[in-house]
Amino acid sequence: MLRRRLLYFFVPFLVVRFGYALERQDVQLVGLFKDAAVVYIKGKQRMLKVGQASPEGVALISTSRNAAVLRMNDEEYHLSLSRAVTGGYEKRQSLSHSVAINQAGQYFTSGSINGQPVRFLVDTGATSVALNTLEARRLGIAFAQGELGQVGTAGGIVKAYAVTLDSIKVGDIEVKNVRASVLEGVYPTHALLGMTYLRHVEIAEDNGIITMTQKY
Repeated sequence: MLRRRLLYFFVPFLVVRFGYALERQDVQLVGLFKDAAVVYIKGKQRMLKVGQASPEGVALISTSRNAAVLRMNDEEYHLSLSRAVTGGYEKRQSLSHSVAINQAGQYFTSGSINGQPVRFLVDTGATSVALNTLEARRLGIAFAQGELGQVGTAGGIVKAYAVTLDSIKVGDIEVKNVRASVLEGVYPTHALLGMTYLRHVEIAEDNGIITMTQKY
């Protein structure tokens, strides 16, 4: 369990395309944050903060909302945001989604359920994805047709409906046919991204940044 319990939000994962010179060195910028970046260098993932250099000699100079500057071989490269990922690898590239911790010790994310926008809290302690009935109605989920049961919450025992969601997507990682619980009332206030989704990804934490990587 990461940092006690991952009851956090995620922010969108940003994919960037390097210039031609960096492509030839098999370098990819796959995560972009305030004063930090996730970089793949010849197939190895490196988490760099501004002013820090990787063992391969790639240094992060600065980041902004939609760009980063790296230095390699005494030259600086300005990288603009793109949906493309550089090529050059024979093996299939894994999909990843990363986020930096906020001041409240939480990770925020925007994702979707059945193609509809949802704000999630990632909770490794939750056995399944969970949302309240108000959110389920907004998303058009016919939860009343699901199997009725009960679950314990901080507010006591409440009714819950077991349903199967067509899809959940966070960043570029989409999982189909996800089991979920719809709790009667207003809790949880944000949809919980529990283990029925998270079991399909690998989760790693490094210096306040969590990365989810889709399993193949």
